[in-house]
Amino acid sequence: MIDRKLTDGNDDQTIVPDGADSTYLPVSAFDIDTFNDILAEEIDSDFTSSICCCDECYEDFARRWPGVDLHDVEFQTNAMSVDYCVEQSRLVQLYTASELKTLKRFVVCPRCGTYVRNSIYIFEHPFDRVEEIEESIDKLASIGSATPFLLLEHPFARSILDAVRDLSADTALKTMPGTFFRARKAADITKQGQSLSDVATFGPAPPGVIGEGRFNHAGAPMIYLATTLETALLEIGTLNELFCVAELGLDGEYKILDLIELDDSSDARIPILAMANSVLIAAPRIDRGWLRPEYVFSRFVADCAKSAGFDAIRYASTKSGAGENYVLLSPNSDLPSYLRLISVQER
Repeated sequence: MIDRKLTDGNDDQTIVPDGADSTYLPVSAFDIDTFNDILAEEIDSDFTSSICCCDECYEDFARRWPGVDLHDVEFQTNAMSVDYCVEQSRLVQLYTASELKTLKRFVVCPRCGTYVRNSIYIFEHPFDRVEEIEESIDKLASIGSATPFLLLEHPFARSILDAVRDLSADTALKTMPGTFFRARKAADITKQGQSLSDVATFGPAPPGVIGEGRFNHAGAPMIYLATTLETALLEIGTLNELFCVAELGLDGEYKILDLIELDDSSDARIPILAMANSVLIAAPRIDRGWLRPEYVFSRFVADCAKSAGFDAIRYASTKSGAGENYVLLSPNSDLPSYLRLISVQER
Protein backbone atom coordinates (compact mmCIF):
# COMPACT_ATOMS: atom_id res chain seq x y z
CA MET A 1 0.00 0.00 0.00
CA ILE A 2 1.20 3.51 -0.75
CA ASP A 3 2.53 5.35 2.30
CA ARG A 4 0.15 8.28 2.47
CA LYS A 5 0.91 9.67 5.93
CA LEU A 6 0.50 13.44 5.77
CA THR A 7 3.41 15.79 6.28
CA ASP A 8 3.95 17.22 9.75
CA GLY A 9 1.88 20.40 9.98
CA ASN A 10 4.91 22.29 11.28
CA ASP A 11 6.74 21.83 7.98
CA ASP A 12 7.47 25.19 6.34
CA GLN A 13 6.51 23.67 2.97
CA THR A 14 2.94 22.83 3.93
CA ILE A 15 -0.07 24.27 2.06
CA VAL A 16 -3.61 25.00 3.16
CA PRO A 17 -6.59 25.45 0.81
CA ASP A 18 -7.73 28.94 -0.08
CA GLY A 19 -10.26 30.17 2.47
CA ALA A 20 -9.48 27.27 4.80
CA ASP A 21 -10.49 27.32 8.45
CA SER A 22 -9.23 25.27 11.37
CA THR A 23 -11.06 22.17 10.14
CA TYR A 24 -8.64 21.85 7.22
CA LEU A 25 -5.22 20.26 7.58
CA PRO A 26 -1.90 21.60 6.27
CA VAL A 27 -0.53 19.33 3.52
CA SER A 28 2.62 19.23 1.41
CA ALA A 29 3.14 19.10 -2.34
CA PHE A 30 4.11 15.44 -1.86
CA ASP A 31 0.80 14.75 -0.09
CA ILE A 32 -1.10 16.39 -2.95
CA ASP A 33 0.84 14.49 -5.63
CA THR A 34 0.31 11.17 -3.83
CA PHE A 35 -3.42 11.80 -3.47
CA ASN A 36 -3.77 12.69 -7.15
CA ASP A 37 -1.75 9.63 -8.20
CA ILE A 38 -4.06 7.32 -6.24
CA LEU A 39 -7.15 9.09 -7.61
CA ALA A 40 -5.85 8.72 -11.18
CA GLU A 41 -5.28 4.99 -10.59
CA GLU A 42 -8.82 4.65 -9.23
CA ILE A 43 -10.34 6.43 -12.22
CA ASP A 44 -8.31 4.36 -14.66
CA SER A 45 -9.38 1.17 -12.87
CA ASP A 46 -13.08 2.06 -12.73
CA PHE A 47 -13.46 3.78 -16.11
CA THR A 48 -10.38 2.71 -18.12
CA SER A 49 -10.01 6.44 -18.69
CA SER A 50 -8.60 9.56 -17.08
CA ILE A 51 -9.61 13.13 -16.29
CA CYS A 52 -9.72 14.94 -19.64
CA CYS A 53 -10.91 18.36 -18.44
CA CYS A 54 -12.68 20.23 -15.66
CA ASP A 55 -15.19 23.06 -15.51
CA GLU A 56 -12.39 25.59 -15.99
CA CYS A 57 -11.18 24.12 -19.29
CA TYR A 58 -14.35 22.40 -20.53
CA GLU A 59 -15.04 25.07 -23.14
CA ASP A 60 -11.52 24.75 -24.54
CA PHE A 61 -11.89 20.95 -24.77
CA ALA A 62 -15.30 21.26 -26.44
CA ARG A 63 -13.98 23.85 -28.90
CA ARG A 64 -11.14 21.58 -29.98
CA TRP A 65 -13.19 18.36 -29.91
CA PRO A 66 -16.80 19.31 -30.80
CA GLY A 67 -17.50 15.80 -32.07
CA VAL A 68 -16.64 14.29 -28.69
CA ASP A 69 -18.73 16.88 -26.87
CA LEU A 70 -21.77 16.28 -29.06
CA HIS A 71 -21.62 12.55 -29.80
CA ASP A 72 -19.49 10.57 -27.35
CA VAL A 73 -21.66 8.91 -24.69
CA GLU A 74 -18.64 8.15 -22.50
CA PHE A 75 -17.75 11.82 -22.31
CA GLN A 76 -21.35 12.92 -21.79
CA THR A 77 -22.11 10.45 -18.99
CA ASN A 78 -18.82 10.47 -17.08
CA ALA A 79 -18.98 14.00 -15.73
CA MET A 80 -19.12 14.11 -11.94
CA SER A 81 -18.29 16.24 -8.97
CA VAL A 82 -14.92 15.84 -7.30
CA ASP A 83 -16.69 14.98 -4.05
CA TYR A 84 -18.63 12.14 -5.67
CA CYS A 85 -15.59 10.77 -7.48
CA VAL A 86 -13.50 10.69 -4.30
CA GLU A 87 -16.25 9.32 -2.07
CA GLN A 88 -16.90 6.43 -4.47
CA SER A 89 -13.22 5.43 -4.53
CA ARG A 90 -11.01 3.47 -2.11
CA LEU A 91 -9.52 6.77 -1.03
CA VAL A 92 -12.14 6.77 1.75
CA GLN A 93 -10.35 3.70 3.16
CA LEU A 94 -6.89 5.25 2.95
CA TYR A 95 -7.53 8.68 4.43
CA THR A 96 -9.39 10.06 7.41
CA ALA A 97 -12.42 12.27 6.92
CA SER A 98 -10.39 15.39 7.77
CA GLU A 99 -7.63 14.42 5.34
CA LEU A 100 -10.15 13.79 2.55
CA LYS A 101 -11.88 17.09 3.25
CA THR A 102 -8.58 18.87 2.76
CA LEU A 103 -7.12 16.90 -0.13
CA LYS A 104 -10.31 17.08 -2.19
CA ARG A 105 -9.52 20.78 -2.53
CA PHE A 106 -6.27 19.86 -4.30
CA VAL A 107 -7.47 17.57 -7.10
CA VAL A 108 -5.49 18.73 -10.13
CA CYS A 109 -6.92 18.86 -13.64
CA PRO A 110 -4.22 17.43 -15.94
CA ARG A 111 -5.45 19.53 -18.85
CA CYS A 112 -5.29 23.02 -17.35
CA GLY A 113 -3.27 22.35 -14.19
CA THR A 114 -5.74 24.10 -11.87
CA TYR A 115 -7.29 22.74 -8.69
CA VAL A 116 -10.75 21.45 -9.57
CA ARG A 117 -13.52 23.30 -7.78
CA ASN A 118 -16.58 21.48 -9.09
CA SER A 119 -16.76 18.85 -11.83
CA ILE A 120 -14.35 16.63 -13.70
CA TYR A 121 -14.95 14.97 -17.07
CA ILE A 122 -13.60 11.48 -17.56
CA PHE A 123 -12.70 10.44 -21.09
CA GLU A 124 -9.84 8.87 -23.03
CA HIS A 125 -9.12 9.55 -26.68
CA PRO A 126 -8.48 6.36 -28.69
CA PHE A 127 -4.97 7.62 -29.48
CA ASP A 128 -1.90 8.99 -27.71
CA ARG A 129 0.04 12.24 -28.20
CA VAL A 130 -3.12 14.28 -27.60
CA GLU A 131 -1.28 17.50 -26.72
CA GLU A 132 0.87 17.23 -29.84
CA ILE A 133 -2.20 16.54 -31.99
CA GLU A 134 -4.05 19.51 -30.49
CA GLU A 135 -1.12 21.75 -31.40
CA SER A 136 -1.30 20.42 -34.96
CA ILE A 137 -5.05 21.02 -35.07
CA ASP A 138 -4.58 24.63 -33.97
CA LYS A 139 -1.87 25.15 -36.56
CA LEU A 140 -3.93 23.60 -39.35
CA ALA A 141 -6.94 25.73 -38.42
CA SER A 142 -4.71 28.79 -38.68
CA ILE A 143 -3.23 27.72 -42.03
CA GLY A 144 -6.70 26.89 -43.36
CA SER A 145 -7.92 30.37 -42.52
CA ALA A 146 -4.89 32.29 -43.80
CA THR A 147 -3.30 30.23 -46.60
CA PRO A 148 -5.50 27.16 -47.28
CA PHE A 149 -3.62 26.04 -50.39
CA LEU A 150 -0.56 25.44 -48.22
CA LEU A 151 -2.21 22.89 -45.95
CA LEU A 152 -0.14 20.01 -47.33
CA GLU A 153 3.02 21.70 -46.12
CA HIS A 154 2.04 20.71 -42.58
CA PRO A 155 3.11 17.16 -41.58
CA PHE A 156 -0.22 16.33 -39.92
CA ALA A 157 -2.16 17.24 -43.07
CA ARG A 158 0.16 15.04 -45.12
CA SER A 159 -0.33 12.22 -42.60
CA ILE A 160 -4.11 12.49 -43.09
CA LEU A 161 -3.74 12.18 -46.86
CA ASP A 162 -1.52 9.13 -46.36
CA ALA A 163 -3.94 7.63 -43.83
CA VAL A 164 -6.97 8.11 -46.12
CA ARG A 165 -5.10 6.46 -48.99
CA ASP A 166 -4.02 3.63 -46.69
CA LEU A 167 -7.59 3.11 -45.50
CA SER A 168 -8.90 3.10 -49.06
CA ALA A 169 -6.82 0.04 -49.85
CA ASP A 170 -8.66 -1.88 -47.08
CA THR A 171 -12.16 -0.55 -47.74
CA ALA A 172 -14.52 -2.64 -49.85
CA LEU A 173 -17.49 -1.46 -51.86
CA LYS A 174 -20.83 -1.83 -50.11
CA THR A 175 -24.46 -0.88 -50.53
CA MET A 176 -25.87 2.07 -48.63
CA PRO A 177 -27.95 1.01 -45.60
CA GLY A 178 -31.64 1.92 -45.31
CA THR A 179 -33.10 5.10 -46.73
CA PHE A 180 -32.01 8.71 -46.50
CA PHE A 181 -33.56 12.14 -46.15
CA ARG A 182 -32.92 15.44 -47.86
CA ALA A 183 -34.70 18.71 -47.01
CA ARG A 184 -35.32 21.79 -49.12
CA LYS A 185 -37.22 25.01 -48.51
CA ALA A 186 -40.67 24.74 -50.07
CA ALA A 187 -40.44 28.36 -51.24
CA ASP A 188 -37.25 27.62 -53.22
CA ILE A 189 -38.85 24.63 -54.95
CA THR A 190 -41.88 26.73 -55.91
CA LYS A 191 -39.73 29.66 -57.08
CA GLN A 192 -37.71 27.41 -59.38
CA GLY A 193 -40.80 25.69 -60.76
CA GLN A 194 -39.64 22.25 -59.69
CA SER A 195 -41.83 19.20 -59.17
CA LEU A 196 -42.03 17.24 -55.94
CA SER A 197 -42.35 14.05 -57.98
CA ASP A 198 -39.02 14.60 -59.75
CA VAL A 199 -35.97 13.12 -58.01
CA ALA A 200 -33.82 15.89 -59.54
CA THR A 201 -35.59 18.35 -57.21
CA PHE A 202 -33.67 16.71 -54.38
CA GLY A 203 -30.41 16.26 -56.20
CA PRO A 204 -27.48 18.68 -56.12
CA ALA A 205 -28.03 22.33 -56.96
CA PRO A 206 -26.69 23.75 -60.26
CA PRO A 207 -22.95 24.57 -60.05
CA GLY A 208 -23.56 28.28 -60.47
CA VAL A 209 -25.43 28.60 -57.17
CA ILE A 210 -23.39 26.20 -55.04
CA GLY A 211 -21.45 27.90 -52.26
CA GLU A 212 -18.76 26.38 -50.09
CA GLY A 213 -20.08 23.46 -48.03
CA ARG A 214 -18.65 21.21 -45.37
CA PHE A 215 -17.14 18.94 -48.02
CA ASN A 216 -17.76 20.63 -51.37
CA HIS A 217 -15.95 23.55 -52.94
CA ALA A 218 -17.97 26.42 -54.40
CA GLY A 219 -19.50 25.33 -57.70
CA ALA A 220 -18.84 21.61 -57.03
CA PRO A 221 -22.05 19.54 -56.83
CA MET A 222 -22.29 16.94 -54.05
CA ILE A 223 -25.33 15.27 -52.51
CA TYR A 224 -25.74 15.57 -48.74
CA LEU A 225 -28.04 13.00 -47.16
CA ALA A 226 -29.19 12.50 -43.55
CA THR A 227 -30.13 9.19 -41.97
CA THR A 228 -33.24 10.63 -40.28
CA LEU A 229 -35.84 13.22 -41.19
CA GLU A 230 -35.12 15.21 -38.03
CA THR A 231 -31.41 15.41 -38.84
CA ALA A 232 -32.15 16.56 -42.38
CA LEU A 233 -34.25 19.43 -41.02
CA LEU A 234 -31.62 20.42 -38.45
CA GLU A 235 -28.85 20.37 -41.04
CA ILE A 236 -30.59 22.88 -43.30
CA GLY A 237 -29.94 25.46 -40.61
CA THR A 238 -33.04 27.69 -40.64
CA LEU A 239 -36.28 27.73 -38.65
CA ASN A 240 -39.85 28.95 -39.02
CA GLU A 241 -40.13 28.02 -42.68
CA LEU A 242 -41.95 25.31 -44.59
CA PHE A 243 -39.72 22.49 -45.83
CA CYS A 244 -40.17 19.60 -48.20
CA VAL A 245 -38.35 16.50 -46.97
CA ALA A 246 -37.73 13.68 -49.41
CA GLU A 247 -37.11 10.10 -48.39
CA LEU A 248 -34.63 8.64 -50.86
CA GLY A 249 -33.24 5.24 -51.73
CA LEU A 250 -29.68 4.91 -52.96
CA ASP A 251 -28.86 2.05 -55.33
CA GLY A 252 -25.44 0.65 -56.19
CA GLU A 253 -22.25 0.04 -54.24
CA TYR A 254 -19.97 2.70 -52.80
CA LYS A 255 -16.57 2.97 -51.19
CA ILE A 256 -17.32 4.94 -48.01
CA LEU A 257 -14.85 6.84 -45.86
CA ASP A 258 -16.38 6.26 -42.44
CA LEU A 259 -15.62 9.03 -39.95
CA ILE A 260 -17.95 7.62 -37.28
CA GLU A 261 -16.94 3.99 -36.77
CA LEU A 262 -13.16 3.86 -36.86
CA ASP A 263 -12.16 0.82 -34.84
CA ASP A 264 -8.63 0.59 -36.21
CA SER A 265 -6.33 2.57 -33.91
CA SER A 266 -3.09 1.56 -35.64
CA ASP A 267 -0.50 4.28 -36.10
CA ALA A 268 -1.44 4.58 -39.78
CA ARG A 269 -5.05 5.45 -38.91
CA ILE A 270 -4.46 7.76 -35.93
CA PRO A 271 -4.67 10.95 -38.05
CA ILE A 272 -8.17 9.97 -39.21
CA LEU A 273 -9.25 9.06 -35.67
CA ALA A 274 -7.96 12.39 -34.39
CA MET A 275 -9.44 14.69 -37.01
CA ALA A 276 -12.87 12.95 -37.20
CA ASN A 277 -14.09 14.45 -33.90
CA SER A 278 -11.91 17.53 -33.92
CA VAL A 279 -12.77 21.09 -34.87
CA LEU A 280 -11.16 20.37 -38.25
CA ILE A 281 -14.15 18.25 -39.29
CA ALA A 282 -16.86 18.70 -36.68
CA ALA A 283 -16.89 22.50 -36.45
CA PRO A 284 -20.44 23.86 -36.47
CA ARG A 285 -21.40 26.27 -39.23
CA ILE A 286 -20.81 29.81 -38.03
CA ASP A 287 -20.65 31.90 -41.22
CA ARG A 288 -23.78 32.30 -43.31
CA GLY A 289 -21.96 34.14 -46.09
CA TRP A 290 -20.41 32.75 -49.24
CA LEU A 291 -17.09 31.93 -47.57
CA ARG A 292 -17.06 29.28 -44.87
CA PRO A 293 -13.57 29.26 -43.30
CA GLU A 294 -14.64 26.63 -40.76
CA TYR A 295 -15.07 24.20 -43.69
CA VAL A 296 -11.60 24.59 -45.21
CA PHE A 297 -10.11 21.47 -43.67
CA SER A 298 -13.17 19.27 -44.17
CA ARG A 299 -13.04 20.18 -47.87
CA PHE A 300 -9.37 19.19 -47.83
CA VAL A 301 -10.41 15.81 -46.39
CA ALA A 302 -13.00 15.41 -49.14
CA ASP A 303 -10.29 16.08 -51.72
CA CYS A 304 -8.13 13.43 -50.03
CA ALA A 305 -11.04 10.98 -50.12
CA LYS A 306 -11.79 11.59 -53.79
CA SER A 307 -8.10 11.24 -54.64
CA ALA A 308 -8.01 7.92 -52.75
CA GLY A 309 -11.01 6.54 -54.64
CA PHE A 310 -13.77 7.00 -52.08
CA ASP A 311 -17.28 7.64 -53.37
CA ALA A 312 -18.82 8.94 -50.16
CA ILE A 313 -18.09 10.08 -46.61
CA ARG A 314 -20.10 9.09 -43.55
CA TYR A 315 -19.89 11.68 -40.78
CA ALA A 316 -21.64 12.74 -37.59
CA SER A 317 -24.06 15.66 -37.58
CA THR A 318 -22.92 18.89 -35.96
CA LYS A 319 -26.54 19.73 -35.16
CA SER A 320 -27.87 16.49 -33.69
CA GLY A 321 -26.18 14.31 -31.08
CA ALA A 322 -27.63 11.15 -32.61
CA GLY A 323 -27.61 12.33 -36.22
CA GLU A 324 -25.58 10.87 -39.07
CA ASN A 325 -24.97 12.14 -42.57
CA TYR A 326 -23.52 10.91 -45.83
CA VAL A 327 -22.17 12.97 -48.69
CA LEU A 328 -21.76 11.64 -52.23
CA LEU A 329 -18.52 13.18 -53.44
CA SER A 330 -18.92 12.90 -57.22
CA PRO A 331 -22.58 12.22 -57.96
CA ASN A 332 -23.43 10.96 -61.41
CA SER A 333 -25.58 13.43 -63.36
CA ASP A 334 -27.97 10.58 -64.26
CA LEU A 335 -29.78 10.72 -60.91
CA PRO A 336 -32.59 8.22 -61.71
CA SER A 337 -29.96 5.54 -62.29
CA TYR A 338 -29.09 5.40 -58.59
CA LEU A 339 -31.29 7.81 -56.58
CA ARG A 340 -34.91 6.79 -55.94
CA LEU A 341 -37.58 9.16 -54.69
CA ILE A 342 -39.71 7.21 -52.19
CA SER A 343 -41.87 9.95 -50.67
CA VAL A 344 -42.05 13.64 -49.89
CA GLN A 345 -43.59 15.32 -46.87
CA GLU A 346 -43.95 18.91 -45.79
CA ARG A 347 -42.71 19.94 -42.35
